[in-house]
Formats: sequence, structure tokens, C-alpha cells
Amino acid sequence: MSVIVQKYGGTSVQDHERLLTVARRVTALKAEGHDVVVVVSAMGSSTDGLLREARRFTPTPSQREVDMLITAGERISMSLLAIALNSIGTPAVSFTGSQVGIITDTRHTDARILEVRPHRVVSELEKGNVVVVGGFQGVSIEKDVTTLGRGGSDTTAVALAAALEADRCEILTDVEAVHTADPRIISEAATIEEIAWDDMAELAKFGARIMKEDAVRFAKRNGIQLHIGSSSGGALGTIVLEKPTHAEPPIVGLSLLEGLRTISCPAADSADVCDDLTANEVETVLTVLGPDGLTAIVHAPPDAGPGCEEELPTRSVGQVPRSGASNDRAERSSAVCAVGRAAGSPATISRLSRALRDNGIDINAAVSGGRSVKVVVPANSGRAALRVAHALLIEA
Repeated sequence: MSVIVQKYGGTSVQDHERLLTVARRVTALKAEGHDVVVVVSAMGSSTDGLLREARRFTPTPSQREVDMLITAGERISMSLLAIALNSIGTPAVSFTGSQVGIITDTRHTDARILEVRPHRVVSELEKGNVVVVGGFQGVSIEKDVTTLGRGGSDTTAVALAAALEADRCEILTDVEAVHTADPRIISEAATIEEIAWDDMAELAKFGARIMKEDAVRFAKRNGIQLHIGSSSGGALGTIVLEKPTHAEPPIVGLSLLEGLRTISCPAADSADVCDDLTANEVETVLTVLGPDGLTAIVHAPPDAGPGCEEELPTRSVGQVPRSGASNDRAERSSAVCAVGRAAGSPATISRLSRALRDNGIDINAAVSGGRSVKVVVPANSGRAALRVAHALLIEA
């Protein structure tokens, strides 16, 4: 019997009605003769609410205790979905990440999966049960509860699909497919039917929130095709695989990563700044070192913008590095990323740079090569830059 792993995001399970919709969809899949494993995120924005409660005591709560706290959100949604499935006659059992054998390193709030021991999942599937798993969580080699970082439920689903040798791993969310850009910003954005793992991972790294970069790279390492679609039903919109089966356009898609800072310093100070970034565990997106100095693009502090489900950037930049860079030189910025066989060419970066300048958009940094180009612009120009890039590289 084939095994299908499905992952549902927080908006898909945020209330009673949507939980029942998911339960009916899973039941229909089960009726087709499949064994089904369902990975769920916390309901709606409940993770944000739990984080706010923790920060009422201190702005820097213990990361171990934060992990204990926020995994409660997934436990609630997984148990409610199992209850919903049983209520409509589909036998189901729910498990936490630790109960299904997701073993991680000891890094709290951003753990990495070391192995999966899916014996309990296999046993329950053999009994005819649907298995519902709380995403975003595991247990460390020291037997502490850990979480997998923002979007970690994607990684849970892919890891289980690999361990179970599943026939399909479906990432189901509130959009029907991956698009050539965020359709909420670019109304002309088109659906991408197939996209390579590497291109999807690059878009995910630079702001395409439909999937987590780690999950895509995990899928690549294990040869897992990903099917991305809407949790409300219908055909699956995008397949993520090794190489698309049809001819690709020169530029496949674009993404926008907001909430960044551009840190600049003279070349003489670059080593000290890099040491500071490393010592403070700053998540660095891009680093450009030239004769005139260093430009580092880093994630802004957690309080720099609104939170989102499963996003706990405690290991992102907490402060601007002390050595060689001051607050007035840490400009808030955004990055536009384009991927595709022609994205990294000198011609593409030349055309894009010229178009941005012609539209009055300054460029803080630009890096191209391989199948991608990244252009960093001031924060208030990010969406305008995305529109310019889409019109130039996709629509033209």
C-alpha cells in the first residue's frame, strides 16, 4: 500500500470548520487505498501568542523553556485533528515529534534532524490508522524537547516521507502553487508547474515563504519529490523535483526577503566585523568583500517587524556588531532574488541594475552567479524592486 505524507499549515487547521475540512480530505485519501501520515502546524497564530506570553516575563526567555512552551501549539492541533478524524469514522492516532522518533541535535529553537526512527508510525499504519504528527518538533540526543526553526513543519513532513519511503510528500498551504513572484504583491505572477530543488531552495532562502529552505534541501538529499498545493483541495499546483521535465524559461521565478540590515565597514575592519557576526550567531544572508570594504546582509532583530507562525528568530542578529560598524551604517534593507538558467549571467545583472536605477531604486549590494542573482535595496524599495524585476525578467 502506498504511503502519502501531507503537511497542513496553521491557517489550514486554525478552527473547527477547517479541521473538519482537512479530516474529510484525509478520509477521502484513505478511502483511495493509501496509508496517510499528516503533519500539522499550530493553529493559526497560536505560536505567536505563546511567545508573547513568555516575553511578558522577560525579552530573552530560556530557549529550552521556549521550546517546551511553543510545541504545545502543535500538540493541540494534532490531537484535535485526530479527534475530528475519529469523529467521522476514520481511525487516527496523534503523536508528538519525539514519539515518532525525530531525533535532533541539542540546539534549541533551531535544531537540526539527525535521524528518524519511525517504528511507531509504521506500526500504526499497519493497524489501519491515520497517523497525525505535530510538526516543527523533535527530541534531542540529550532527551530535551527541541523545535526546528521557522517553517519547521515542512522539514518534519519531508523527514518522515524519507524515513517511510513515501510515494508522495504534499505541502498543503493557503496558496495553490508556487508562483513566479508573491501574487499578493505581483498580480501578474504566474503558476510554476515544476521547479528544481536548488531553485526552490534559493527562493525559500530569500523570502518565498511557501516552503522552508532546510526542508527543500532535505528533500534534495533524500530524492523526495514535493507536491505543493492548496489545503482547500483541487489539483496540486507545483512539483519540486531534481529537474523539470519541460523546457524552462530563462528566469523561473523571483522572491523578496524583507526585514534585513545592510552592515558596511572599511576593509581594515572586515575581519573584526566577521568575528562579531560569528560570535553573536548572526544569521548572515550575503557577504560581499571588496577592496573598498565589507558589506554584510543580515537578518534584523526579532523586534524589527511583525512575527509569524513558527518564526522564532532568536538566533538572528540581536544587535549590530560592535567592531567597525555603527548603527547609522546598518541600513534596513530588502533583497530581491531571481533564479533560473540565465539568472546568474552578467547580462541579467546588468539589465536588472540598469532597470532599478532607471526607476530611482538604489542598490546596496548585488551578487550573481550560477542560477541566481540577488540584489539588495533599501527596505522601502523592496516591493517596487520586485515589481521592476518581474516586469523585466518574467513578463517581458
